Amino acid sequence: MCVILTHMKVFWLFNHPAPYKVDFFNELGKSCDLEVTFERASEFGRNSVFYGRKIENFKATFCKKTIVLGTHNNWTPEPKRIIAKSDYDLLVMNGYRTVSERHVISYLKRHHKPYILYINGGIAKVKENPLKKWFKSKYIKGATAYYCPDENSAEYLVHYGADKDKITIYPYSSIFDKDVLDRPCTYEEKLALRKKLSLNGEKIFISSGQFIERKNYEELIAIWKKVPSDWTLVITGEGKLKEQYLEEIKTLGLKNVVLLPYKPHDELFELYRASDAFVFLSKEDIYGHVINEALSQGLPVISSDQVNAAKHLIENGKNGYVVPLDDEEKIVSAIKSVGDIEMEKSAIATAKLNTMEISAQFHIEKFKEFLDGQK
Repeated sequence: MCVILTHMKVFWLFNHPAPYKVDFFNELGKSCDLEVTFERASEFGRNSVFYGRKIENFKATFCKKTIVLGTHNNWTPEPKRIIAKSDYDLLVMNGYRTVSERHVISYLKRHHKPYILYINGGIAKVKENPLKKWFKSKYIKGATAYYCPDENSAEYLVHYGADKDKITIYPYSSIFDKDVLDRPCTYEEKLALRKKLSLNGEKIFISSGQFIERKNYEELIAIWKKVPSDWTLVITGEGKLKEQYLEEIKTLGLKNVVLLPYKPHDELFELYRASDAFVFLSKEDIYGHVINEALSQGLPVISSDQVNAAKHLIENGKNGYVVPLDDEEKIVSAIKSVGDIEMEKSAIATAKLNTMEISAQFHIEKFKEFLDGQK
């Protein structure tokens, strides 16, 4: 049953209008009075197609007096001013990394205003400069409540000073109910899609992400030398390392590795449905929503153990495999082990439990509990 709390006035601070976040805000805004302040209109290095979502069910404010400090950081005094002059029932700080976010958190602490520190994921640094750890802890500890998407991220929060008893793990999603397949695609359906998309190969494996060092596509391409020559690897995305990848493919003499440009959701999901499995060997992802997206299209997932979403959603041998980056033999073995119908069914079943609608309703219920606890 949907909880309608249109009287609940929620302020949410977020860095930029990422499409998955706009989708979530639109869904959440159906059940509360939601106002979102974006620190900047776009993030450095993103394709313009990335920002195509329409704002429908929430009020959006884009800070006009923003000083951009590198690829992710910003400084703007506007969020604090908005909070100071308005009366909100609930304040959500989506992160603490930008100067703007830290400015607001300091203000909230000084004035003893309850707030939720919300993160999209996190990985604690075991070996870290003590000064850096102190600095992170300064802004993480002291929140009234914490929201994170998985157990590993909860450990991250505790590592930097959060009270474990104040942490809520929420279902993180970038897909709607309608996006999740009812059943796996048949072999004939896959063949028809491959013909339409001009994809060749006995088996098709796909990966999607930015062409940056952290995503580790250089290693994935090198590993492809060890799989059957008629198994094709398709990597979609863009970034500064594209030419390096193309040179590596040429040097290794690989005829079964294809680089495609960034694709919007609909086109990307069509590629997923034409494929047999999703491979993601990222060196570090504080979450990794591509994991659930791939599962939603019936794809078993082979992921590195450095991706929080994989550790949270993947059960070895059931809907994919989580593999160590330092064991190439296990990675190749996992690639060769996926592809049966039961794994595809399990992939879809997992995604059905992690949709935008489920996530939004969960947040509304927990927000109500939070406000009841403040009375």
